[in-house]
Amino acid sequence: MGRTARVLLATALLGGVVSGPAEAATEKIKWHKCADDHGVQCGTVSVPIDWAHPKRGRVKIAVARVKAKNPKKRIGVLVVNPGGPGGSGVDFALDRGGLSKAVQERYDIVGFDPRGVGASHAVKCGNVGRAPGGYPGNAAAFGRLKAYQTKLYRACRKKTGLLYDFLGATSVARDMDAIRGALGVQKVSYYGRSYGTWLGQRYAELFPGRVRGMTLDGTMDHSVKGAARFSADEAKGLEAAYGQFAKWCPTSKQCAIRGKDPVKLLDALMLRAEKGKLHEIDDPKVRLGPPGLAQMVRNSMYEPIAWAELGQELAELNRQKASVAKKAASDQGPDGAFAGILCADWSLPVKDYKALLDVRAQTRRAAPHVRVNPLGWEAVTACLGRNKAASDPQRPYRIKGTPPILVAGGVGDPATVYPWAVDVNRGVFGSSLLTYEGAGHGSYGLSGCARKAIDAYLLTGRTPVLGARCPAVPPNFNQGMGAVKTRSSGVPLRF
Repeated sequence: MGRTARVLLATALLGGVVSGPAEAATEKIKWHKCADDHGVQCGTVSVPIDWAHPKRGRVKIAVARVKAKNPKKRIGVLVVNPGGPGGSGVDFALDRGGLSKAVQERYDIVGFDPRGVGASHAVKCGNVGRAPGGYPGNAAAFGRLKAYQTKLYRACRKKTGLLYDFLGATSVARDMDAIRGALGVQKVSYYGRSYGTWLGQRYAELFPGRVRGMTLDGTMDHSVKGAARFSADEAKGLEAAYGQFAKWCPTSKQCAIRGKDPVKLLDALMLRAEKGKLHEIDDPKVRLGPPGLAQMVRNSMYEPIAWAELGQELAELNRQKASVAKKAASDQGPDGAFAGILCADWSLPVKDYKALLDVRAQTRRAAPHVRVNPLGWEAVTACLGRNKAASDPQRPYRIKGTPPILVAGGVGDPATVYPWAVDVNRGVFGSSLLTYEGAGHGSYGLSGCARKAIDAYLLTGRTPVLGARCPAVPPNFNQGMGAVKTRSSGVPLRF
């Protein structure tokens, strides 16, 4: 596949057919220096809220550009997106996408805030009251959660306006092509992480002839159908990530539970949490239930450098006295922006409490130790209040006519799980799969091997050989946090 992919890419670089509708903006972007970094240019592109009916109103999409450091060897434009959904591509560009100096020298790096995000008319919902528990224990509690989600959806629609109905990837992909047109280029390359990989996939479906190259790092699989499958897949990913932590812990002096079996310890803590005999580390009056414990694990799996802290937390929980904490933890509450974007493209129907119990049971079977991935569960329950069908629900891929796409996935990714990368590679003709054998979300910022392979693809069009794998990288506590960051600290760890 590697050799064939290289031939296909070379053909595309020599002049592929530009396809797709011609609605893209023709007016140029009026650039100015970004307030946070005068070395970066900022601007906006005006696009229709409803691409099918442009007269219904417009929205300005915020864009940022870092020009190639070596203009004489400039390859072209590299559009970047950090995921989320809800991550700021402008912030990602300000951070140069965490990309190598070699890539920065030869590409104009362009990021944008997708519609409904950041400076592109961010979703607003207001205060809709205290959220009920996100893990209902009976039919009545399920009814309260669904009613709250419905109320939240209506509040977001009222405060955000018509745009709330058009937050899906199809609209964003058309916005991306408007940005391409406003930049005055025929083709763009793309580097997307996490949820940003789905945006890239949709762009490739709609505008295959305008893709020069595309890297999907930490890949979403838009062919996964059903709430139970989605939640179970997510839980399997978190279980795999914790499994890597469990193998590392006995080998490192940095692990506070060294000498104990991390899997058996987690099982014991989950049983105590189930009985109400664990409390929050910073508040002995508040119970820590199984979902809260799973969340603690999840938050430490995005980067292995956080494993030392997880070991300390598990050790502290293990030392707690077996008293019953009476006060229940207060849920953070659903996120209207997350629901508005995710549920536009994902159909995850849960008819009633009985159906939710089935989702829970299948998830528990898929991951008997971590039990649930709170991110997958949040995605399922977030869509309960949506009063209309997803505009572009899951289906087989329809990507044809692009250069070879590079799909990267990590076997211990707790958010965009490895089987998804495998499925996307199988579903997208001519694509190439790069496997990172370690834990963490994404691969470019965690593995020098993966970075080298992705750089080679971006700079030369050379895809990895068939079966290419990069070894796991253990946490290096002398280097600190190493994965790609964005400036926006307000966006929680999701896809």
